[in-house]
Amino acid sequence: MKKFPHYVSMPIQDVMNNPTEYIIPENLKAIEYLWDMNIITTQTNDYENEDSWITFRGLSPENEEIITKLRNDVKWLDESKPGICNHHGVGFRIPIKPGTMDTFPYFKELFKLLKYQDVQKEGYMTIEEFYCNYTDCFKVVKNPYLGQDPKPEDFDSINEYLKKANEFLRLYPNTPTIKVFDPSKTKKSLEEYLEENGLLDCYDADEGKVFYCRRLYEGHIKYKELTKSKAL
Repeated sequence: MKKFPHYVSMPIQDVMNNPTEYIIPENLKAIEYLWDMNIITTQTNDYENEDSWITFRGLSPENEEIITKLRNDVKWLDESKPGICNHHGVGFRIPIKPGTMDTFPYFKELFKLLKYQDVQKEGYMTIEEFYCNYTDCFKVVKNPYLGQDPKPEDFDSINEYLKKANEFLRLYPNTPTIKVFDPSKTKKSLEEYLEENGLLDCYDADEGKVFYCRRLYEGHIKYKELTKSKAL
């Protein structure tokens, strides 16, 4: 049995491009099932855990609503049964000792509760974000969002507050300064910068989205094509 190192955090593109390095084989098929639904995974168990679990983020509003309803249902929090878990993201847990069997048939029954979706913001960058993250075409400015994070007293429920607070932190880093795109520093075309960084084939020009890896881009395109054909 391969001993998997404890990765605190890895970019999703690294995991998707080399899944066998980061995911135990018993969970691999289940995680790829989620990827095929355009749902990004955040963590999964290794052989040192007692149960098998997979957590995820970047859910569509429809799937967020489904998960919220499940989290409010007490029976889904029973640790002796398949249900909801929280390990750096919400997810599903099954009471199966890691390494004993392929978990896909059991996780699949839970994943079927979710709906097929488009790749959400966690899977792509705007063009401006690409310039700031992958090139030197940016400038550093004072963070205008610092201190503007949501306050609990402004919401009717703690769940709504936590949702907005997490969304705010994802969009606006809690740092004194931030990077902003500076067009005056560009010396090449966008396509040239994308190609230099291996992302030219991950770019949806129609929507101005740069996906972190080819698999996410292909999932997005497939979703667009399917929804377009249903609309015709």
